[in-house]
Amino acid sequence: MALSEAEVARYARQIILPGFAPVTQEFFRAARIHVVGAGEVAGPALLYLATAGIGNLFVDDGLDVAPEDCAAWLYGADQVGQPRLFSAIEALRAATAFSKARPYATGADPTAALVCTGSLGTAREAAERARLAGIPHVVAMVDGDGGQVVAVPPGAPCYSCGSVPGSGAPARPGAAAALGSLGALELLQILAGVVAAPGGRRIDLVLGQARARATARVPGCACGLGRAI
Repeated sequence: MALSEAEVARYARQIILPGFAPVTQEFFRAARIHVVGAGEVAGPALLYLATAGIGNLFVDDGLDVAPEDCAAWLYGADQVGQPRLFSAIEALRAATAFSKARPYATGADPTAALVCTGSLGTAREAAERARLAGIPHVVAMVDGDGGQVVAVPPGAPCYSCGSVPGSGAPARPGAAAALGSLGALELLQILAGVVAAPGGRRIDLVLGQARARATARVPGCACGLGRAI
């Protein structure tokens, strides 16, 4: 379905970007993205995706708002202790009428995934589920003042192949927002076709500087054979 006049007006500056077009915006509107996490990294990413025109956001988070989450752009200090899931959905609905945010549930059938959880184990599990489902996915993990974003289009080296161990340092608010925004942008570029499969890559954020490099499959990794790791 063609964009409405309201959508054309809302996304006019985005549509004229190199590699984008009205049909790109239609792809965004039809997208169904499973976002794992709603904390300080995921908050900016969720807002980025919603205001970019992603039609459906499935928010997947079971934790309560913590004091540090107030830097996530979604929560106020009065929401500390409330479920992050419902507070995040409420904030996204208030931000734009062009994107639908709802809780993730079995059978949601996402077309892409963005993983912004603080748990490495959870990130690996979510990335592997997305790989086995054959959908593009991006994992953003903050590490102190920096972190990394790993983009995995279908057929690219998996997250375990493309990531490197971090120090485990607590996230800093500025780094969390930067990593979330970078993760959302990487996923939008994949959906727009700007990044051609299987062009997986990792962006390392170090001292405020982002450096991108292509990922490589670890010899013998089951992702090269289409099997679970």
